[in-house]
Amino acid sequence: MENQLISNQADTLTEPSDADLVRRARTTEGRRAFAALYRRYLTLVYRYFYARTGDVRQAEDLTAQTFVAALEGLARYRERGTFAGWLFTIAARRLADHFRQQPTLRLDDIADRTSPDLPPEASVEHTEQVTRLAHVVQTLSPGRAQAVALHFFGELSLSDTARAMGRSKVAVKSLIHRALRDLREKLDDGQE
Repeated sequence: MENQLISNQADTLTEPSDADLVRRARTTEGRRAFAALYRRYLTLVYRYFYARTGDVRQAEDLTAQTFVAALEGLARYRERGTFAGWLFTIAARRLADHFRQQPTLRLDDIADRTSPDLPPEASVEHTEQVTRLAHVVQTLSPGRAQAVALHFFGELSLSDTARAMGRSKVAVKSLIHRALRDLREKLDDGQE
């Protein structure tokens, strides 16, 4: 365990920063540097979209669109915040466009997605929990749902979440606090 921690720390020390990768991505070695950024953020962007849409194909499509837009817009990127904040701002815009075209979340599709590695009993329980959570999340206001998805599923800091949403850090903190309170109350009360 201790060796793994030391190894992870060493990997972190040798990995280039986002800013270094962005600078390199704008040069002749752009493909390799952008590929490193892609690998670094792929899972987080995908999880953000999946949390908001509940659909694997839609999450994959939106993730791809986000990275294509980021690659195309890299020349215009300015280091006023973090690369993650900028990337998730693009993602939030893609999601808004998506919801304008397709405003409904299909709960049955979410409920049907379980890991094939789970035993049947755990799979049934997982499906029930996901369905219940999806019903409750749909009751959140769009702003609260967006803040929760960016912060928890996208793993953005409060500052980056605020930047991606075009709101203040205090407003985002409030949205997240209220969303979690609402979710907790509704799940505890058994409401859907």
